[in-house]
Parts: sequence; C-alpha cells; structure tokens
Amino acid sequence: MKILLAVFTLLLSLSISAQRYTSAIGLRGGSPGVTYLNAKYRLNQQAYELGLGGNTGALWVHGNAYYQNELNDILDYYYGFGANLGIGKMNQFETDFSGLGLGASAVVGLEHTLENYPFNVSLDLGPSLYVLPRLQFGFAWAFSVRYVLH
Repeated sequence: MKILLAVFTLLLSLSISAQRYTSAIGLRGGSPGVTYLNAKYRLNQQAYELGLGGNTGALWVHGNAYYQNELNDILDYYYGFGANLGIGKMNQFETDFSGLGLGASAVVGLEHTLENYPFNVSLDLGPSLYVLPRLQFGFAWAFSVRYVLH
C-alpha cells in the first residue's frame, strides 16, 4: 500500500493542474483487469467504465456509471454504481466452485490526469453484493493507470 501511495504522489507531483478528457484505456490493479473509461459528459455529469479482468481462474466483466466532479485543480472525485458478471472458478466464494457469478457494486474514488502527458491515474474503493453463486458481501479497491485517447 505504501508503494501505491508513493506512485500516486509522484504522478501528482508531475503536474500542477488537471487536464480533462473524454476517453481513456488502461490497466487496473487490486481488482485486476483492463479498463476503458468513456467520460464524454465528464464534469458534473456521468462517465461510464467497462472493465474486463480475472482472478483465481475466473473472468469478470464489470460496468460502472459514475458521477464525476472537480475536487480541486488537480483532482477529480467520482462515485457511482455498477454490475459485475463472472464465469469460471471463483475461489472468493467457495473452494472448487465453478460457474456464474453476478453482483452489484458501489464505488468512490479520486482521479488525476497529467497536464503534459496523456495519462490518467485513479484510486477507488467500495462494497459489493453478490447474488450468484451465493449471497455474499465483499469489499474491493483498485488502482488504475490509463492512456488518454481523447
């Protein structure tokens, strides 16, 4: 966790003001995968994220809708909700369970886009409620690094 904080602080120090964007693609750690963010109606509006990733032999797809706004000149904050769909071996539920997973999640986070470089970093966390393969509550975090497309 100290390494994530150090990386986040370093990236923030490279820029003194945030650059706005409409779409970005990148990697997501914590809840691992690839992430695509479309923020066409970004500030004071919604942004949509589609992610594809996996853990412990399962493939997960998640879609989130965010409400985003400026926190200050260099950071934006966002909050929202989404759905998760998984297939495969899901060790987080039961040992040796293979099949379909379905859930919903809420998220809050901070985001920074570098002014002089086409990169974006974000850190988010939130609870999840899974209904398949069984009713279960979870909590996840993610650190994302994205390349700004537009």
